[in-house]
Amino acid sequence: MKIKKCLAALVLLALAALVFAGCGKDIAATVNGEKITMDELTLQVNELKEMYEQQGLDFSGDNGQALVDSLQKDTLESMIETKIMLQEAKKLGKLEPQAIQEKLAPLKGQFPSEDDFKKFLEQVKLSEEEVAYILFLQDEVTKDVAAPTEEDLRKYYDENTDQFSQPEQLEVRHILFFVDDGTKGLPAQHSDEEARQLADDVIAQLDEGSDFAELAKEKSEDTSTKAEGGLYTATESSTVTEFYTAAAALSEGEYTAEPVKTDYGYHIIRLEKVIPAQQQPFEEVREALMEQLTDQAKQEKFNQKIQEAKDKAVVVNKLEEKQGKEEQ
Repeated sequence: MKIKKCLAALVLLALAALVFAGCGKDIAATVNGEKITMDELTLQVNELKEMYEQQGLDFSGDNGQALVDSLQKDTLESMIETKIMLQEAKKLGKLEPQAIQEKLAPLKGQFPSEDDFKKFLEQVKLSEEEVAYILFLQDEVTKDVAAPTEEDLRKYYDENTDQFSQPEQLEVRHILFFVDDGTKGLPAQHSDEEARQLADDVIAQLDEGSDFAELAKEKSEDTSTKAEGGLYTATESSTVTEFYTAAAALSEGEYTAEPVKTDYGYHIIRLEKVIPAQQQPFEEVREALMEQLTDQAKQEKFNQKIQEAKDKAVVVNKLEEKQGKEEQ
């Protein structure tokens, strides 16, 4: 079961898309009288656009400008929300330097080093003080959130049993020879015929009594498993269908008599053992579930507070006004 850790994770998500830099004269928006400039907005949009392009999103086609407009709109809305968060935080009082560092300490602890934390601040274009104020606001808003009762925990567990179930797992060893003509970027390149022959040769050695784990260490091209003798734990959802089907058809201690072809290449698979599906008992997940439900309740209350502040805020969105005129 994957459980979100401390509420600071919410901060990371809230801040990661926001920026406060630049000093342009053109105004993108005002929030209760505070300005967000077009320079600030453009800088953040350009950074996000570059990130999305690196992930494969194309801004050059017919819909390119529409994508940029949408990115600009969403980014400005996020910047407006963070302005409101900072304004709400500062209504609660002033943080002295020592208090700022105390608020930052748990968040800093999630980074490997001070330099990594500074890179984070640089990325989100926020100062330590601004981050501390947002953490301060979260703590104050959520400090009265009660922990879930034992009844709440049991009810959630009983109604979400799929979250606490572990599917059947197959512990296998495998030896892989890649099929790649140079276009896939795999660690090794072979034609289909070459990879099949390499796999056939390994099966012949196994038939003569060679040790599977030692052959995997010597010959397998799967760098992620060869050091462990090809050892790998597979579930039906974590591996390709051909691999899992072939492994599941084996008896424990048996290996595939023929190479198994997948999109990666040719595998020889040996089934070590079957780990049956099981349900994690309530007592085993209770503490993690307590943390999860508490964090969810805090996040809901914090989101409600920010929404109330947004509803009351005086926001003038110049960008929205401009786009509205252009569409007329």
